[in-house]
Amino acid sequence: MPLNRGHGMSKHLRSARHKALIAVLKATRESAGITQRELARRLDRAHSFVGKIESGERQLNVLEFCEYADTLGADAAELLRTVLRAKG
Repeated sequence: MPLNRGHGMSKHLRSARHKALIAVLKATRESAGITQRELARRLDRAHSFVGKIESGERQLNVLEFCEYADTLGADAAELLRTVLRAKG
C-alpha cells in the first residue's frame, strides 16, 4: 500500500483505528491514575495537548506516541497492537 502523501488524511481522524487509539490512550492514562493535566506536565506540554489528543482534535506522530506510552508506563508496542486490531 503506497504512502498517503497528505491526500485524504482527514478521513483517518474519525476512523475506527483512530477511535481505538484515543480509547486505549485514555484508558491507559486513567488506569495509571494520572489526570490529563498531570500527564501534560510529565510530557512538558501544555495541558491542552492531552485534551486535544483524547478528543480527537490532534494526532500523535510515532515518536510522540512512544513518549506518551513511556510516560504512562505502558508498552508502546502492546498499545499499538491493540489499536491495530480495530477494524478500519
